[in-house]
Amino acid sequence: MDDITRETIDEVLERALERIRRVSAALAPDSAAAHELGVAQHLIGAALYAARTESDSLGLLDGDAAHRSSPADELPMLPLTLREEEVLRLMAEGLRNKEIAAQLGISERTATFHVGNVLAKMGADGRVEAIHLARRRGLI
Repeated sequence: MDDITRETIDEVLERALERIRRVSAALAPDSAAAHELGVAQHLIGAALYAARTESDSLGLLDGDAAHRSSPADELPMLPLTLREEEVLRLMAEGLRNKEIAAQLGISERTATFHVGNVLAKMGADGRVEAIHLARRRGLI
């Protein structure tokens, strides 16, 4: 990784993600720009994961082992879209798919799709685990 340290790569990618999230929040959720920013979030998330995986394979993450608290926390998490973040917050409030759909003005099938994406991206086996992980990661 030449002169660039793992922390520097992580910091740059995290800053980029934060900037994209701020801009995304100002856009209409259904706009083409919001969609493109969502794609950019996924790409940066994948780059961040790749950088960390490369660092781990080089043995550069050994010092981080003490900070890991559970196997689920060690799994990489793809960034959530704005809609998925909304769905996650509603899940944390105890709403079922049908209620999430009504709250967001979408079909129940679409709500189910979003819930599935949230679970997959968080590496969770169910709603309770997803909510627990989201709280530990500061998402809700």
